Amino acid sequence: MIVEQVVPAAAQVELGQVLAELTVPGPPAAPFNGETIAFCGDFSRRIFRDEQAGKYPELQALAFWMRKAELARLGAEFGHLRKTGAVLVPRGLVFHVPPANVDTIFIYSWLVSVLTGNRNIIRLSPRAAEQTVIICRIFNEAMASAPASLYGNTVMLRYGHEKEITQAISARADVRILWGGDASVNALRSIPLPPHAKELTFSDRYSFAVIRASRYLEGDAARRKQLAGDFFNDVFWFDQMACSSPRLLVWVGAVEESNAASLDFLRLVQAHAQQRAYRVQPQTRLNRFSFACRAVLDERATGYRDLGEFVLLNVNTARAFDREHCGGGVLFQTRIDALAELESFISRRDQTMTYFGFETAELTDFALRLNGLDRIVPVGQALNFNRFWDGYDLLQELTRHVSIG
Repeated sequence: MIVEQVVPAAAQVELGQVLAELTVPGPPAAPFNGETIAFCGDFSRRIFRDEQAGKYPELQALAFWMRKAELARLGAEFGHLRKTGAVLVPRGLVFHVPPANVDTIFIYSWLVSVLTGNRNIIRLSPRAAEQTVIICRIFNEAMASAPASLYGNTVMLRYGHEKEITQAISARADVRILWGGDASVNALRSIPLPPHAKELTFSDRYSFAVIRASRYLEGDAARRKQLAGDFFNDVFWFDQMACSSPRLLVWVGAVEESNAASLDFLRLVQAHAQQRAYRVQPQTRLNRFSFACRAVLDERATGYRDLGEFVLLNVNTARAFDREHCGGGVLFQTRIDALAELESFISRRDQTMTYFGFETAELTDFALRLNGLDRIVPVGQALNFNRFWDGYDLLQELTRHVSIG
């Protein structure tokens, strides 16, 4: 079966041969070994220095997460997982199936996997955006000067929905990581894995932001401007299609102060978007206009404002927000008197709540009463990836615990 290989070198390759090389018997790479860490650090530096990559903030964020200090921190956390009388070893071959609409997510799961000593095969969509093309080019440039031992531990293949390719890879995988919408994930889960293999799924999730109006109004001009910039990064990177991108803004406080805070905050967000020259494609703009009109006609929203760079839809209560969303800069907004009112709204489909104006103790007490949410982080950190994602600890999920007694 011939497939298109993108990494470690562009070529037409025979899939069976690729899989045979990735699963050849022999000792696995040691987790967080020096050669792998050095390669990842070099990869990060190359992204930082690359002129094309510099045009995309999400690629700069990726490089920042892969920098030497972050790799050292992850290595230290991995060291703390070791127990007396046991070792953590790689699981083997990890098959990553990322979504086409979040251009860098596959590198995050790959990074944790390769650092823990696994070999990796990644399916890239033919619809991959320019950011993915840039990442693959830089990866190959870094690989050209990497030790020979690293050359065969990562393969990226570009193909569509050919089921036989996915079946062949899945049959040899020790772990399969699926990213995407519910329908896509369910379709892929129907493809068998070996009995010993495990599967991690990252399906449709929803996220929102919560701001205490009084605390916002207490902030000075510089603090408000910074918060607006952080919120812009959370919402508008990836055209709001990342699972952790906020799609609902909840103000907590009295009506008058919430209205005042909203007017000022959205003005600053709009100004920041204009300053960053944020633009959406004409088709995306048309889609969000149609979506907004339907939301108003279906009485899912009570008001509609086109702010140019994004569309604002007001809802009377959080419960009226049904989580249907088209991305591309559509922001729902509502108001509540107290944070506790969100408890009945939050479900297992909710992933990230970004916040401003709340104390850790209050948020901890709130989290203990919920049936959902995996992340509660400050505004500006919605897209910050780490080892804990959707309730998984990836350092543990991608290794095996071997007892020695």
